[in-house]
Parts: sequence; C-alpha cells; structure tokens
Amino acid sequence: MNNLLGIYEKALPNLDWKDIFKLAKDSSFDFIELSVDKNRLDKLDYTDSQIEELLSLANQYNMPFQTLTLSANRYFPIGDNELRDKGIEIIKKAIVLSKKLGIKIIQLTAYDVFQKPSTDLSKQLYKDAIIDVLNFNDDYNITLAIEVLEDVDHFNTSDKLCAFIKEINHPNLKEYGDTGNLVYNGFDPVLDLKNNIDYMVAIHIKDAIYHNEHNIEYGKGEVKFDEVFKVIKDSNYKGCLVSECWYEDNYHPDLKFINSFIRRYMK
Repeated sequence: MNNLLGIYEKALPNLDWKDIFKLAKDSSFDFIELSVDKNRLDKLDYTDSQIEELLSLANQYNMPFQTLTLSANRYFPIGDNELRDKGIEIIKKAIVLSKKLGIKIIQLTAYDVFQKPSTDLSKQLYKDAIIDVLNFNDDYNITLAIEVLEDVDHFNTSDKLCAFIKEINHPNLKEYGDTGNLVYNGFDPVLDLKNNIDYMVAIHIKDAIYHNEHNIEYGKGEVKFDEVFKVIKDSNYKGCLVSECWYEDNYHPDLKFINSFIRRYMK
C-alpha cells in the first residue's frame, strides 16, 4: 500500500514546531495531522509569517500537511442556534488556513448540538450550515470530511453518515472514517468500511474496546486490523491513514511502535 500515514498532532508532546516535526519524522510518519480544538483556535489567526514558518518546516522535513482535524466545533456546534454563528465562522477560517498551508482535507465534527438532545430543528440547522460552508468553500476547493462519531446517534455509522452525504450531493463533502469509533458502539468497522469506503478520503486508524476508544494500545483492543486492511487493499483506497491518539500526563504514545504496527498491516 502506498497510502500516506499521518500522526495526529495531539499524539505529540507540547514542543516547538521544529521539535514536533523532528519527532514525527524520526518516528517514520509521512505527515502531521493539524489539530484545531477549543484550545488551539489561535491557529485560525496565524499571521503570514507563522504560516511561512510552518510551511518551511514541512518542506525541510519533507512532511507536507494533508489533513486538519477541526474538533473545536464540538464546543461550537453548527446546529445549536446560540453557537452556530461562531461554529460556521470557525469552519470558514479553517478553510482559509488550509488553503494557505496546502491542506487538502478538513475533518468536520458530526455534532449538531453538544451535551443536549438533538432535535429536528438542530439537525436541519446543521444541514443548512454544511451547505453554507460548502458554498463558501467553492473558492477554495478543500475537501470537507465529516467524521463518523461514537456519541452522535444519527451519525454513529457510515451508513447513516453517507446517507446524509448523498443527500447533500456535493463533490467536496466526504466521510472521515474511524475504526475505533465504530467499535466503541459495538459496530463492526470491517463491514462499515466495506459498505462505504468509496465515500472516505481519510481514515483514523485506532484500536478500541466497547465504550472506550481513548488511548487503547494498538493490538490490545477489538479492532481486527488484518480484516480492516484487507478491505482497504481490496477497495484500492487512495486516501490518507492517520494514527489518532493523545499525549497526556499519564500516557505517552510510543510513536515508533505505533508506526511499525500500522505499517506492518499496510504491507
């Protein structure tokens, strides 16, 4: 398989950008998946000189950016009447930033609301917002990929998410797959991929167990990686693969092990 393998920015310790690139490169990843969460919103206002510095490092280490995870919209969901204006603004600014950095794919969250019940209105507002940002994106041509999510009932499988994507029917709206989020809810990621991989432009490759997809060590969870990668190979999937894990006080991912684990299946 010739797919690029990336590492999520939040899997890396809080270092300066040069050291982050060096660590990711030394661990044999092809690129870093940029993170814009609620604590990293300042990226959306990077100056031209900050952007030039990032691009220079990406070029120096031969690790051009490919994807951006926009998880900030968990806290500014675009189906929530009180928060959606800010949420839409965040997505539009991420589109502009991605264009400047050469990022091809933005992962969007599936949250219409967060920590409150979805309603017919919140789902409609979410749909309207997606159409709005897609129209804005026509001048930038970035692929917007909604992630299948474990805690949004109406988008917790690719079947449900792809039905929405087909309804919108826009060439720049795709799916961001995730092996761990499916297992979290007791679904089979192998079947999920087999049915919908044609709509996926990137896939988070992570292990999980039922009701826990956070920092489960690769090979210790319930994801059947041999079967997952058989589907990826047989489908002639051309998109990115990304290891999603989190560097935390009580957990430091072994990046070299993770890379070798995933690449063993890629071979």
